[in-house]
Parts: sequence; C-alpha cells; structure tokens
Amino acid sequence: MSRKVAICFFGITRSLSYTHNSIEANVLAPARKLSSPKIYAHFFLQKEIDNARSGEKGRLDPEEYGLLPIDWLKLEEPNHCLEQWNFEGLKAWGDSWDDEFRSLRNLIHQLHSLHTVTQAALDDGAEVCLFCRPDLRYHDSLNGALSQALQANRDMVFLPRWQDFGGLNDRFSICIGPGAIAAYGQRILMTEEFCREGPKALHSERLLAFSLAKAGVRVRRIRARASRVRMNGEQSYEDFARRWISEAKRALHPRLTALADRAGLRQIIRNILRRIRP
Repeated sequence: MSRKVAICFFGITRSLSYTHNSIEANVLAPARKLSSPKIYAHFFLQKEIDNARSGEKGRLDPEEYGLLPIDWLKLEEPNHCLEQWNFEGLKAWGDSWDDEFRSLRNLIHQLHSLHTVTQAALDDGAEVCLFCRPDLRYHDSLNGALSQALQANRDMVFLPRWQDFGGLNDRFSICIGPGAIAAYGQRILMTEEFCREGPKALHSERLLAFSLAKAGVRVRRIRARASRVRMNGEQSYEDFARRWISEAKRALHPRLTALADRAGLRQIIRNILRRIRP
C-alpha cells in the first residue's frame, strides 16, 4: 500500500525565483515519480529583509510563493508568533549568535512556520514528510533517499551529513512516521525544556538533536547537498565535508597556518584545506 507523502515548505521565500528550478528537479520530480505527494506551505508575509548577519537588505516579492505548485497554503504576518512562543522568556537564557537576539527572533519565526505546516500535514495523515526550505538550491536528487524512506519500517529521520554545528543539520529532511515527523517539525515545543537542561541559550542545530534524542528517533545521514541562496541570487559557501573531516580541518588549521607563516606558504595551505572533500 502506498504511503501518504507530504512536502512541506516553511519560512520566507526570499530567493525562490533563483531556487525553484532546483526544487522542481531534485525534490518535486523525484517525489512525484515515487508517490503522489501533497504540497504544503506556510510563509510569512514579509515585505523586506534587513539582516546584517547574512548581509541582505531590500524588498521581497510577497507573491513569490506562486512559483511552487502548493496544495495547502497559509500566509501569516511576522512577529505575531513571538509572544505565543515566549520569545522574551527565551532571551533570558542567552544569545547563541551574540547579535542582540536578531537570529533568535528569526529562529522562532522559522520554528513557528515549521510547526504550523507540520500540523497541517499530520492532520491529513501524512506518513512521510519532506521538509524543505525554499531558499535552498538543491544540488542532488532526493530520489534515492526518498525511495529508502518509503520502504522504512520504523520512525526515522534522514538528514544531510554536513554542517552539524554541534547538533544536527536542520536545512532539510525526510521524516518517516508520525513520531519522527512531530519530533522534527514541532520541536518548537521543546525550546524551554532545551534551555532548562542546557546548554541554556537556544541553538537551532542543537535543538534538533535534543528533540530527536528525546523522542528516541533514529537518524540516518544522506549525501544530498543544498546551498543557501540570498535574496539577490548569491549562493553562500557551504562546507560539504563529512563531520570528521570538518573537525580535522578546524584542528589542523591553526597549526598549518603558523607553519605556513614561517615558510611563506599561507595561501597554498589555505587552498589545500579548502579543497578537502568527503
């Protein structure tokens, strides 16, 4: 019997005009080939962006979501969700990004959007959910991972194997089973518990690891890659190295840099480190 598949988009579209071709080719087309997915989306009606951390400032297209073939859509004005999720109380635990809580504010918006679209998918009986940010350029087809997910016989989550930042990569995922779907998509419910148990200040990747561990959800890593795309179409650099390679690079970098300074080879060493790949 076929399983009910949901594809859930959330957050702000930001750069969908630059990313939607990759979404169609590497997310939607593979899903249609293997199932009959229903597409859900929750977006904020954000008219402009001013983000010093990402270097973005300018007006956004409020109807950019029309580039996606959405079956269920909810649009919401920003900021109303902050009181619902006790933003002021969460601030008291600290600022992981040290940017006057701007990134924490953005995280609460993202988690709220994710929570809302997840609830819609669960209400419709979704058994497998693909959670996808619309501002990512997907470099690899999700066909193989989705094929495995549709055959899985237990709750689990498929996550990218790169850039964990001390937790688990939260850029996109495939979740199998309602327990895994809820643990991934509704982890905003765990924010205060996360802060109480430590490391106190809310952090996106660590929150995901915390929520999945609390739910006892198995995690599998997949090779699929995606890059953030800014509102102007600029693609951000991503380190797609496996975790152990990234950790080795961080450990070796200071020593190699010091050695390179003495030998006059700094740029050569930088190039070698940059090109290490899994």
